[in-house]
Amino acid sequence: MKGTVLIIDDDKTFRFAMGKALRRLGFDIDEAESAELALPRLARADGPEVALLDLRMAGMGGLELLRQRGASRTRFVVLTGHGTVQAAVEAMQLGAFSFLEKPVDAEVLAPLLLQAIADRKNSKGEGGIDYVPPLVGPSAAMESVRRFVARVGPTDETVAIYGETGSGKEVVARHIHLASLRRAGPFVAFNGAAVARDLFESELFGHRRGAFTGASEDHPGLFREAGGGTLFIDEVAELPLDAQAKLLRALESRTIRPVGEKREFAIDVRIVAATNRDLWAEVQGGRFREDLYFRLQVLPIVLEPLRRRPDDVVPLAEHLLTRLVGPHQLSPEACQALTVYRWPGNVRELLNVLRRATLFAEGPVVDGDLTRRMIAASVFAHGDNARVVASEAREPLPSQPPGASTNLANVERSHIERVLADMGGNITRAATALGIDRRTLQRKLKAYGIDADG
Repeated sequence: MKGTVLIIDDDKTFRFAMGKALRRLGFDIDEAESAELALPRLARADGPEVALLDLRMAGMGGLELLRQRGASRTRFVVLTGHGTVQAAVEAMQLGAFSFLEKPVDAEVLAPLLLQAIADRKNSKGEGGIDYVPPLVGPSAAMESVRRFVARVGPTDETVAIYGETGSGKEVVARHIHLASLRRAGPFVAFNGAAVARDLFESELFGHRRGAFTGASEDHPGLFREAGGGTLFIDEVAELPLDAQAKLLRALESRTIRPVGEKREFAIDVRIVAATNRDLWAEVQGGRFREDLYFRLQVLPIVLEPLRRRPDDVVPLAEHLLTRLVGPHQLSPEACQALTVYRWPGNVRELLNVLRRATLFAEGPVVDGDLTRRMIAASVFAHGDNARVVASEAREPLPSQPPGASTNLANVERSHIERVLADMGGNITRAATALGIDRRTLQRKLKAYGIDADG
């Protein structure tokens, strides 16, 4: 078998059809009709390697499942018939491997599932050590980050990392840990956006058995799990005010009190916090404690978004292709397309574009045309794909002859015709490559008078 896939969807017909198709392609398939039923399977040590997760389901939704999955190593490919940029951003913040719109063809999905399975295997290096991507890029911004890591790593001070979603905050945090005297200790990551608000204190500080409903056993909490090492608190601005107060006390007293416990425990941990928000603005808005803000500001660093360091894009893309996607090369035209795009989703969006490009590449080289189509199909460009390619590529689309009209409709029609031709006239595959659903594509084909086989 190629790997185990758990299909989490309340649509019985979809589960049956997709399961049948993926079994035919060599995958071992399990099904869950709700997020509630899926959670216990995700928590098992032998849980599925990858899950197809629907966002909108009766009861618990897909985003809430991502928040409650705990330490599950399953990779999630999020599927939805109601895709939005905000949903994509939130799913990626919560650790989703990729994000696609329904309907999706199993033969197109299969290579992405294999990438997700490989990513899970590659996340551990030799000896079971977490793989830490290098700080790639020749730009002055990245050189500044490398100098910062080298300088502050050996200290034991608190670090605050600011940066947009997908800009690599956890990667920088891991490098700070590796440069520290605590490198032999654990690196424990906590995502404030991925935990239900009533579980913050339990996750961070631990709890005693019976402290609340569902607390069936003692839980040490992440502060103690990270003992002797580094605790990375991502999206720290998501912590509620009462949890912020407890975090501040832990930082100042170096002790914690688990939920339901009468005594305190000493802690030995370094804190690296990160956020994609302006924390001072959060303080002024009454959403973040001023005293905690100043406690975290000992050693701050701001990560520049990818759009402000274009010189880093191609070296980073080449590294991602080699390490995380597959043995493909970028043509000069592909490098140009990647460099001029503004990457609103930062490194995470770049990685998703490269994953999609390798799925549709007919050989070992990813060309410029394919790269532009995959950028246009990005969830971050959804709903305005042609405009994004035309305005942010800063060059004419290859299909536009000199003197042709450049209005949005003509650009969109040319783009659809080219993608449809590349997909052999297959509407489902073309819709997937374009980042829209099959019904939307069929309406556009009819409106533009474009013939397709189906």
